[in-house]
Order: sequence, then structure tokens, then C-alpha cells
Amino acid sequence: TLDYLDNLQNKERFTEQGDAITFDTEVDWIYLSAPTKIAILDHEKKRTFAIRKDGLPDAVVWNPWDKKAKALADFGDDEYKHMLCVETAAIEKPITLTPGEEWRGSQELCAVPSSYCGGLLDARKVLQCAEKMHY
Repeated sequence: TLDYLDNLQNKERFTEQGDAITFDTEVDWIYLSAPTKIAILDHEKKRTFAIRKDGLPDAVVWNPWDKKAKALADFGDDEYKHMLCVETAAIEKPITLTPGEEWRGSQELCAVPSSYCGGLLDARKVLQCAEKMHY
């Protein structure tokens, strides 16, 4: 289970019970202490994107859906159907440095065609496959 803040509900805190996130409306969630490895499965195009992060504890998941997409000047009316923003962050506990201090954070992205991983659509298995292939 993961806790998340819902930006659409004044950053109210909720708990995600499942291993996978699906949605059919606008989302703007901040997952707190998200896993180091995240898989984004694109069933339509039979591919997976794998994210590995370090030093950035949280993850943001965002899609404007139809109404907000139409209101965004630089966003096509139907582009929400073909996009998902997933980015790593440090939101709940921002990183503050004093003069002379150092901090390192990283985010690695990897696209994994399902054919490479034997058509797997299981997130854990795809992440293992991506690890062998890319990282």
C-alpha cells in the first residue's frame, strides 16, 4: 500500500491498496515514498516504460483528462488519451541544502517492448526484464 496526496482534493491524503493504478478521469496524485522502480504498462502499444529513481522519494502521476485538456492552450483536445505524466520528486519532505552541502538525485527511463520480454504484462516481471536489458 502507498499513501498519496490528491492535488484535486486540496492534497487530502489517501491510501492506495492495489499494486497497479488505473484511471478513467483526471488524476493529479503525489505518491509518497514510492518504490525505487516503477513500471508504466501501455497495453494498447504493447510496451512498458520502466523508471528507476534515486534520492527522490515521491512520484507524481498526472493526466488532465478531457475537460482540462481542452482548456490547456498547448495541449491537443484528445492528447490526454495518449499521455501519462509520471515523474519523480521530493514533495512531502523537500530537499534543503545549506551552503557547501551536496545532494544527488537521479531518474532513469527505459522503454521495454513487450516482445523483448516475451509479451509480459506483469509489472514485476517487466521490471526484472528491464533491469537485465538496460540498467
